[in-house]
Amino acid sequence: MKITKSTDITEELRVEYERTQQIVLGFVQWLQFCMMDTARDPNFTKNHLLSFLHQDILETLFGVLSHVLEGIHTPSVRESRYLLELSIKVAFIQSQNYFSTIEEKLTEFDKEIKAPSISPMKRIDLIYLNEYTRPTFLEEVGQLYGFASSFVHVTPKSIEYRQNRVGEGRIIGKESKEDLAKLNDLLQSIYAASLVFLSHSVPQYVVGDWHADSSGELKQWHYIKSKYIAEIDSTLDYKAERKEILKKLIQERSLGVQF
Repeated sequence: MKITKSTDITEELRVEYERTQQIVLGFVQWLQFCMMDTARDPNFTKNHLLSFLHQDILETLFGVLSHVLEGIHTPSVRESRYLLELSIKVAFIQSQNYFSTIEEKLTEFDKEIKAPSISPMKRIDLIYLNEYTRPTFLEEVGQLYGFASSFVHVTPKSIEYRQNRVGEGRIIGKESKEDLAKLNDLLQSIYAASLVFLSHSVPQYVVGDWHADSSGELKQWHYIKSKYIAEIDSTLDYKAERKEILKKLIQERSLGVQF
């Protein structure tokens, strides 16, 4: 799947625009697999918020992609902040009581859903991450959320940011390669964190099926370059499919980490 820009892309920006597509569509790829893998699981349909909220995530992702391709950056950050908050709250609620109905979840966790806070992330059992990794991960998530939040509310900082960009001629559709590279770095970090939380919300068989197919090979996927996603992948190294190629796989995974 590929979405094209309404105007010609300069050669200078082409590589970064292609990376934007990999970042967004890599998330879409995981989400679509999740929905297919759980299609015959009656508990998922009845009890999991993602059974319908995946549509919200898809809308957000495609909206971000469309915005970025037209040089519209600030709304892309705002929407990505929402996606991170949503992923955290889905993971938290599902981890508290997986088998309660969706209606029961919405009633029981009404306060947490309404609160503009991501503090419930500290109460999620991040079983796929090493105990030494978890504090670092949560700290990074807090920083990402805080930075993205600065684009949500009107503040002197946000006004100054826009004033400086206009003064430099960096308006809609006139972004620089550096602008797009910085945005891509932010988006892929936010989305990798979101995928970590969502992976902790879905049944464990989904994580296993996604990361370790019958070949046992490392998945060719943008987010396997994330240190946190790579750590999730490493929890599947016990599988028989990986036994004969484990040394090579571990090396590939380690060398492939970029963010």
